[in-house]
Amino acid sequence: MTDISSSAVNPTDNKTLGYIAGILMILCAPAGVIISYIDRGKAAPLVASHYNYLIGTFWKGLLFMMISAVLTFLVIGIFAYFATSLWYLFRCIKSLVYLHRGEPIAIPSTWLA
Repeated sequence: MTDISSSAVNPTDNKTLGYIAGILMILCAPAGVIISYIDRGKAAPLVASHYNYLIGTFWKGLLFMMISAVLTFLVIGIFAYFATSLWYLFRCIKSLVYLHRGEPIAIPSTWLA
């Protein structure tokens, strides 16, 4: 029989999904914001509020990520990256939940969640 031990697995192989997720984020987020800009004018008010909310989420998230990159030199940027990622994820999930319920985003221009 073949003995497969855990020592045969390279620890760097576990990071592959993280790299793939990062690449997908870099490619999909700008594509989503471009599509939102294109379709926002001809969308129903419900969907348009979600487009506006997600467009704001993209640009504010980009701003927060750039601030986090600068703050990385002070180590606090690592925590800022984490907080920004959670904020971004929360806003995307919130939009999906509200859209599923058929509810518009009350204040699409908010900086909060």
